Amino acid sequence: MFKSKIGNWKLEIGNSVLNQNDSERQGFTLIEAIVSTAVFAFLISSVLGVYMATLQLDKKSKAFRVTTQNARFISEYINKEVTNGSVNYGGTNNTSTLSLINQNNETETIQLSGDNLTLSKIINSSSVSTNLNSDQVKITKAAFLLNPASNPFTPAKNVNIQPSITVILELTSDIGGSRVTDMSKINIQNTYTVRNYPSRQ
Repeated sequence: MFKSKIGNWKLEIGNSVLNQNDSERQGFTLIEAIVSTAVFAFLISSVLGVYMATLQLDKKSKAFRVTTQNARFISEYINKEVTNGSVNYGGTNNTSTLSLINQNNETETIQLSGDNLTLSKIINSSSVSTNLNSDQVKITKAAFLLNPASNPFTPAKNVNIQPSITVILELTSDIGGSRVTDMSKINIQNTYTVRNYPSRQ
């Protein structure tokens, strides 16, 4: 067997082994590499999990915020139109349609049309329509309960009740995700009263 030593290296030709002095050896064993990789993968998956959960929570919060803003806007609009206007008893009024006359003496109709709450106005003999909800929110339920059902302002004065309207709405938004747990849903019910009170005379 031929042996030779050059600097810190030892060469053994007989058994084909080339070694450096033990004091100079560096590196990882296979087990150390596997353990390090496993720990690194665990840390990465944990960080990604927290990051994805944070993104999902942010989307759900945004959906709730958008739904709440739409519910507030619709409630305030109907309250203003009913309080400052009057019920159009000559128009179509049922559980899905509400007819009003606003303070500008314009005829308004609010009704559920598909996934939207549609407002239609007749201005200068022309009909103009728009949605009260935004594109990010769907109206999945709408009901209008008018009391009294007949006009209390007729000369006969058969009904002596101040008109009021109970509005029931369900608003949903899926911008947080398509799963049911990611959607935002709000149910609201408000009663609005017309200022005018029928005279008893």
